[in-house]
Order: sequence, then structure tokens, then C-alpha cells
Amino acid sequence: MSTKQVALYGLGNMGYLVAERIAGKFSLQVADLDQAAVAKAQSALGAVSIQKPEDLAKTQVVVLCLPSPAASQAVLAQIAPHLPADAVVVETSTVNPADIHASARILAKHGIAMVDASIMAGVSQMAAGSAMLLVGGEEAALASCEDVLSAISDKRIYFGPSGAGAAAKVINNAVAHAVMVVVAEAGSMATAAGVDCEKLVGLLSDKQMGLHRPLTHRYAERIMQGNYEGGMPLEAARKDSVLALELAQSLQVPLFAIQGAHTAYDIALRAGYGRDDYAAIAKVWADWERPAAPSAQG
Repeated sequence: MSTKQVALYGLGNMGYLVAERIAGKFSLQVADLDQAAVAKAQSALGAVSIQKPEDLAKTQVVVLCLPSPAASQAVLAQIAPHLPADAVVVETSTVNPADIHASARILAKHGIAMVDASIMAGVSQMAAGSAMLLVGGEEAALASCEDVLSAISDKRIYFGPSGAGAAAKVINNAVAHAVMVVVAEAGSMATAAGVDCEKLVGLLSDKQMGLHRPLTHRYAERIMQGNYEGGMPLEAARKDSVLALELAQSLQVPLFAIQGAHTAYDIALRAGYGRDDYAAIAKVWADWERPAAPSAQG
């Protein structure tokens, strides 16, 4: 057992599992509004209840697993003046980079470092030890809490400076939630058209033909490399999108995500990218990001 003192704020469903993992290797302090959860951590994990901010005078790492950025920042405002100058705070909740930066500003007044380590897992995965942390922060801060991060999960991806791990988690979830709508629409169309849904799942799961292909081939091999030559023309992909919209309409299946995605193909076609590989829809966003040319002066 390490002599390092670690504190955890938040003993909800995920927080308690994080506490279990930390308590296996470190002396643990805990705090939560639910006193029953605190009592359970005391009896089952040997944790010490945090009674007042001054109890953190020798705490080297503080882990936050709270329900909102406001809750995290309220805790930090209370405890930051009482933490040792070499302490590190680790935010594990799903928040935006702006929330990480706001928390970091509270801590910076006291010379305390901030690390974002968003938990990429559900409760069952954390319990099984298969969770992953998406990490952002300065190297010195990460080195100071590496052993604690390792206790929480041995699977970690470092994305870059402060806030990068939080951004990666939000983006990952956005993709998952958007794909969920697309998959629900596809399943509804399949059911209405008499398509075997089990076989459709097999098709969409195929690494060469299904959902993987846009990510591993068109994004990684084309968009990231700026390679839009050859391949399936964008105008052909738009034609297929039209067919999907016509099929859904004939089956009286409402579409939201697939209908909205079609608009990107319309815009890209109008922009002159019809003969490029259909990964060229990414150029629509690149065009928006490019600074506008200065207007001519008369």
C-alpha cells in the first residue's frame, strides 16, 4: 500500500467503484452528500471521511467524480486553499474543456495542477476493470498522479494539453449518440421493408462494408491525408442517399439523422466536389473554417 494520500469527492454509482480501485493501493479520504455512501466506504474500504477542508492538508491527489461542473468547481473553491502546493486534482466526469479550464483557474491561484481523465466506460465496465481514461494535461502534473490514474484504469489514452481528454470524451459520446439515431432509423426501415435485422446487423458490423469503413478508410485514409482522388464519387453517394430517402418515404418511416446528413451531400455537390471521393464532404467544414477572402474595395 502506497503512503500517498488520495481524496475522492463523489460516491455515486461510478464514484464508489473508482473509490474501490483507489483504496486497493492508497490511503483514501472520501466525501459525498450521501452519508450512507460515506459510511459504506468507511466500513468496506477503510476510507476516512473528510469532515472539513483542512483535512486535506497532506492530500497529494484529489479525484473528482461529481454530477456537474458546478459541483466540481464549488468543491475546488472550498478545498484549494488547504491543499499542499504540489497537489494535483483529477477530474473524471464528462465535462467540456471550458469546464476544465475554469476549474484550473481556481486551482492556479494556489499553484495546484489540474488533469482531466474522463472515464470512458459504464458502471459494469468499471466494475470489471475494463474501463479506459481519456487524459489531458501537462506532463509534470500527469507524472505526479500517474500511479493514481493507473489504479483507476490501466487503459489510458493521452490526447494532449489540459481539456483534450474531456473534449475526446464529449466527441466520442456525440458520435455514439448520433450513430444510435442512425441505427434506429436503419432498423425501422429494415423492419418495414422486410429485411432480416440480424443479417443487417452482421452487414453493418462488417469491417470492410459496414460502420467501420467510414472511420477507418474514409476518415483515416482519405480525410486525414487530404486524398479525395478516385473511390466512390460524391455525386454517386448523394444518389444513394436520395434512394434511401425515397425508400423511407415509401415505407412511411420518419428520418431525422439520415435526412439531415443528406444536406451535407447537397452542399458539397453544389460546391463542386461531385467527382471527388465522397469523403470530400469534409471539405464543407474545411471551407467554413477557412478565413473569408477580403472584399474588393470600389
